[in-house]
Amino acid sequence: MSFRRLLHQNRLFLLFALLAFVGFLTVRTLLFGAPPLPAQAAVPAPPPLPAAAIAHLQQAVRLRTVSVDTSTAPDTSQFLGFRRLLRRAYPLLHRRLLPTVLGGYTLRFEWKGQDTTLSPVVLLAHYDVVPVEAATTGRWQHAPFSGDRADGRIWGRGTIDNKGNVIALLEAVETALQQNYRPARTVFLVLGHDEELGGWRGARLAAQQLQQRGLRPAFVLDEGGYITQKKIPGMAGTPVALIGTAEKGYLTLHLTARLPGGHSSMPEAETALGLVATAVASLQQQSFSASLTPAMQDFARYVGPHLPFTKRLAFANQWLMRPLILRAYSSTAAGAAAVRTTLAPTMFQAGIKDNVVPTTATATVNVRLLPGTSAADALAQVRAWLPDPRVSASIVGRVSEPTAAASPKSLGYRLVEAQLRHLVPGVLPTPFLFIAQSDGRHFQPLTPNVFRFSATNDPQELHGVDESVAETDFLLTYRFFAGFLRALPAKPAI
Repeated sequence: MSFRRLLHQNRLFLLFALLAFVGFLTVRTLLFGAPPLPAQAAVPAPPPLPAAAIAHLQQAVRLRTVSVDTSTAPDTSQFLGFRRLLRRAYPLLHRRLLPTVLGGYTLRFEWKGQDTTLSPVVLLAHYDVVPVEAATTGRWQHAPFSGDRADGRIWGRGTIDNKGNVIALLEAVETALQQNYRPARTVFLVLGHDEELGGWRGARLAAQQLQQRGLRPAFVLDEGGYITQKKIPGMAGTPVALIGTAEKGYLTLHLTARLPGGHSSMPEAETALGLVATAVASLQQQSFSASLTPAMQDFARYVGPHLPFTKRLAFANQWLMRPLILRAYSSTAAGAAAVRTTLAPTMFQAGIKDNVVPTTATATVNVRLLPGTSAADALAQVRAWLPDPRVSASIVGRVSEPTAAASPKSLGYRLVEAQLRHLVPGVLPTPFLFIAQSDGRHFQPLTPNVFRFSATNDPQELHGVDESVAETDFLLTYRFFAGFLRALPAKPAI
C-alpha cells in the first residue's frame, strides 16, 4: 500500500471519527431534557389584596428603620413605631399568634398548626433598610422615605428590600385569620430588624430558640432570588424564577502595613500606604479558581435544556465543555460571582493630616466565599498572593461560611415551584446560587432546606436611588404568600 493511499485512509478515518463524535454530542444535546415537573394540582384562588394593604406599605416605608453599623444603636422611635404600625394594621395576628420580641426589635410569631407533631415551617422577612447617601437624595424622583404612590409604583427605601415582603406576608396572614384559616402545620414568622447588619441579633436568636426547643423545620423560606426576563443570556422574554438553594459565604479582611512615618517633605522611598496600595492592586489581578457548585449544576440542569442550541450543547456535555462554560461565566461580574470566590477592596484607612506620612495603613477587603471554599481557605490564599510580607492579612468581624445546597426535590422547593407555576404563565423555576446574604443562613444548622426567593419581577435600584416596587409586583408577592400558606400539606415533609 502506497504511503499516499495510507494517508488518505487515515484522513477518512479521522473524518468519520470526527463526524461520529459530533453526532454523539448532538444526540446528547437533543436528549438533554429538564427534570420532569410534578402534576399541577388545582390551587384555590387567593383572596383579593386588602384595600388598606398599599397604604400599610406606604406607612411602613415612611418609618426610617435604618441599619447603619453594629456599633450604632438603632433609632428607637422608628423601630418601635414600626411595631406600633404592625399592631394597628394586623390586630388578629397579634391576638391569635404568639408574638415574641428578640434582640429588642425582631418579631417572631408562632402560628400553631392543626398537627403540631409535624415539622414546622419558617418564613422570614426583614424590615430594616440600608441608609440613603446624603449626596444622592436630590436624585430621587420621589423622596427616599416618602412612600409615594405614583406611576403604578410605591417609592422609597425598603419597598423592595424588604418591607414589601413583610407587608405582603402579614396581609396574607391577617386575611387567613379573618377567614378562620389554620395551617396544617405550625408556621413561624420571623421579621428581622438587623438583616442588613448580618442578622446576628435578630434572626440568629430566633434560630437558636427553635434549636433549644428541639424543633427541626421542614424548610425555611427567605428573600433572595426573583423572577427575571433579563438576566439569563438566551432566555430573554421567558420568566425565569431564581430560587436560591445555596448561599455564598461572607468574610472581611484587613490588609495592614506599618512603617516609620514622618514629615511629608522628606518621604522615604516606601510608605505603609504605598505598601497597602500595591497589595490591593496586586490582589485585584488575581482570581480564585472557578467551579460549578451543586446549586449551579442544578441551575444548568433546569435552564440548560431551554437555551439556544449552542448553549444547550455546552450544558449537555459539561464533561467536555466545562472549561468553556466557566470561561463564559467569568467574562462578566455577575457570572464570575456565581462560579468564583470573589474579593473587593471597599475601604482605606490611613493618615491624619496632608503633610504627615502615616505609620499605619489598612485596606478593607470583602470576600464572598463560593461553596466549597472556607474562610480559612480564602485567608490562606490571600496571604499567599500578597506581594510583600510586610503587609498582613487578618479577619475582622463575623464570618459566615457558605451553605450547602438544598434539594430541589424537597417539600419547600416544590411548594415554591407550584405557586409560581400557578401565578406566572410560562414561568421556568430553577435552583441557583444566591451570591449575597440572607437571614436564612442562620437556620442552616436546623435544616438543610433553606430557600431564598421573593415573588417579584426584576427588582430595580436595590439599595440604590429610586428604589421602588410596582403595584403589580406587590400584588404578586401577596398572592404568592396567600397561596403558599394554604398549600402547606398535612403529610410529613420529605
